[in-house]
Amino acid sequence: MKALFFGLPVHGHFNPTPPLVRELVRRGDEVIYYSTDEFAGRIAETGATYRAYGNAFLPELGSVARRMDELAWLFMRTTAEVLDSELEQYRAEKPDYLITDSVAPWGQWIGEILGIPVVTSITTFAFNRHVIKYGLSHGVRPKSGKVLLSKLRHITRAVRLMYRLRRRYGVKGPGLMGTMSGGSGLSLVYTSRRFQPCEETFDSRYCFVGPLLEPRAAAADFPWDSLRHRTIVYVSLGTLFNAEPGFYRDCFEAFRGLDAQIVLSTGARVSIDALGQPPSNIVVRSHVPQLEILRRAAAFVTHGGMNSVSESLVNGVPLVVIPHMGEQEIVGRRVEQLGAGIFVAKESAAPDVLRSSVERLLKDDSFAARARDIGQSFRDAGGVQRAADAIRAFSRME
Repeated sequence: MKALFFGLPVHGHFNPTPPLVRELVRRGDEVIYYSTDEFAGRIAETGATYRAYGNAFLPELGSVARRMDELAWLFMRTTAEVLDSELEQYRAEKPDYLITDSVAPWGQWIGEILGIPVVTSITTFAFNRHVIKYGLSHGVRPKSGKVLLSKLRHITRAVRLMYRLRRRYGVKGPGLMGTMSGGSGLSLVYTSRRFQPCEETFDSRYCFVGPLLEPRAAAADFPWDSLRHRTIVYVSLGTLFNAEPGFYRDCFEAFRGLDAQIVLSTGARVSIDALGQPPSNIVVRSHVPQLEILRRAAAFVTHGGMNSVSESLVNGVPLVVIPHMGEQEIVGRRVEQLGAGIFVAKESAAPDVLRSSVERLLKDDSFAARARDIGQSFRDAGGVQRAADAIRAFSRME
């Protein structure tokens, strides 16, 4: 069978997908994966065929962190542009089914227009009105009235465009909720029901398969010999929200003299030299082999991206979560609710708070025990084999 995969070209959304694509190819399916050149090499390694999106906005998604209030409009506008310029190209491929990222709504539209089964790839939590209510009840909301008004203005623009697309193509499309959170006849969720908030509100169309993890290219120059302390604390803000030199300097102050080895990853957009001299117990690198570090770590200070949190929990490592967007706030609150870590609001992450939070994780073994419990639920969820089985059954049934 032939599948088109519509990815979202952002590391957090891409990283869970290569194991799944590789398994589908191994089982004999032809997969054509649409993304951007940044991910072409890793796609080719799976055995899939890489194709570049023609849309000009998608290669620039790395800068979207500054425009989070515009997301509904940006993705609906991108959907309209993709349908206008690339729909006939996808029709000519004559796919048997589609896989689309939950935040790549053009995939949902294309599947409905072509009349073929659509599998949704959900790289964060599954979302519905109950999860949104959960977030609101835990303090997740726009940071100011100005941000809220901007968000509402862009949602209004998105809804108007959605109705125009419905009239033009004669289909309903995924609706506003589906534009921002996906959902179809089969939705693969890369976590466990144990970790998913409001899990009882999701029916059998949602297949919780656990994180799909695989080794990534190691940082060849990482100074492993310098990690001599038995207690390692890892600090990283991921790939989208990591341009935070003030936060890294706060970490220098927070962890100076702590009886632990700190490994701090800054990303490429921050000059390490400009941060100043780190304390002797802190190793600073622009990139580190995250999975290898987490296998040795006792605690992880993170922005709360789903991949990072999953990789930490699967290794039984408790977390201090400092979210930079609403989705990460929900992840952080769920970590806190299940006792696997501590939630710290970004505006409250002063050096004394950072230090006291890490010290709590290191002194109280219950945090690590709860992290291991969630990690076991990930391993029990079925992984890539269950995901591929579900796709095969669904695509042939439809």
